[in-house]
Amino acid sequence: MTANKRTVRSEEHAARERLLQSALDIFNKKGYASTSVREIVEAAGVTKPVLYYYFRSKEGIYTELMTKPFEVLERMLEETAHEKQSARERVLRLYEGIFLLFVKNLKAARLMYSIYYGPPQGAPFIDFEGYHLKIREVTGLIVKDGIKRGEFRAVNADTLTCVLIGALNFVLEEQLCHHSPTVDKKGLSAMLTLIFEGVTSAKTKRKR
Repeated sequence: MTANKRTVRSEEHAARERLLQSALDIFNKKGYASTSVREIVEAAGVTKPVLYYYFRSKEGIYTELMTKPFEVLERMLEETAHEKQSARERVLRLYEGIFLLFVKNLKAARLMYSIYYGPPQGAPFIDFEGYHLKIREVTGLIVKDGIKRGEFRAVNADTLTCVLIGALNFVLEEQLCHHSPTVDKKGLSAMLTLIFEGVTSAKTKRKR
């Protein structure tokens, strides 16, 4: 690839990223329904045809903003579901990964929550609940595996799954608050460790 082509590619990538970030900022500030294509392109410093070339429409740019992080999440869930580590290590690794992904995409997460919990804004449908159910499903599989292998006591798997997800949700949602979060990745790990210490079998504890 020539230097000129690399420069063009770099400029195109930069324009695309500016469109995404500008749209995200304005969606969060004004809401999806009240945001116009004109406002997005003006904030990004490009023309309407550039937006249409990359995303086709306002709906297209919103869909990409919402689905890209979930593509990473899905890969994370798939990998964790088939790992050979202990159940405890798998949950810790998965939840820390979700935390880091959430923080990295905090503006997108804030938009997602406003769309999901707020009034309808005419935004394209994204199955946010489906992703939550996938996290619950994978967590449940790991928990049941941990109970089956004797890593955990024979507690109710569904209840323990809900407790773990409750801890995760608390820490994630706190990141959305306007004040400084009181729990970070280490705090999440400490919470999960405390939960696990309560359900770890005596047999497993003696092995440590």
